[in-house]
Amino acid sequence: MTATLTHDKAHAETRARIIDAAGEVFARTGFEKATVREICSLAQANVAAVNYHFGDKLGLYTEVLKTAACAGRTVLDEASTFGDPEGALGHYIHGMFQNMRGADRPAWFARVMLHELVQPTEALDVVVEQMIRPNSRILCSIVGKILNRPPEDELTRLSAASVIGQVIHHVHAKPVISKLWPEIGAAAGNTSKIADHITGFSLAAMRSLRQPNAPAKHFVRRSK
Repeated sequence: MTATLTHDKAHAETRARIIDAAGEVFARTGFEKATVREICSLAQANVAAVNYHFGDKLGLYTEVLKTAACAGRTVLDEASTFGDPEGALGHYIHGMFQNMRGADRPAWFARVMLHELVQPTEALDVVVEQMIRPNSRILCSIVGKILNRPPEDELTRLSAASVIGQVIHHVHAKPVISKLWPEIGAAAGNTSKIADHITGFSLAAMRSLRQPNAPAKHFVRRSK
């Protein structure tokens, strides 16, 4: 039994080292240019370990993206248990910031996701279905309750996308915001304040949209 546990622990540690090393390499070079040899060298692992644990380079890359996408998932799941949808929205937004800007979050998480969004691979379908869509369902359920609309309603989805867009802007435009408005910046101490602002701003908009005479089409600019 002890030998089995030691063997399993060694395998888990090797797997974790490979994922972390792969995240660094993929974030720097993207999927196509990354090599298994470089990843394993950084992870101090045998090249054969990638096939053993992940099947191939794409399998490893998919696992790296899933790791980046699922960080902080527990906090997002907790939001769905709130009885008050407005409180749930605040918890969800704070959870997103904890996910995307937490002090213990490796820097490669955001960079590797940006690479994937610029040059999508087959892995994106897996990540969307297994990681992103479940998070989206939680948010749409919360927003739908605030708007008094179904989760799949167009206005619900547009409002949910607006919430996510604000968070992502503060995460990915962090260097620009820090130069434009240093007092806002992206220091860890401002995260809670920014999350509170996005929550209040979003709730104010949703409360106005909740009025019966304010359907979605009045708030969507359509091309002629």
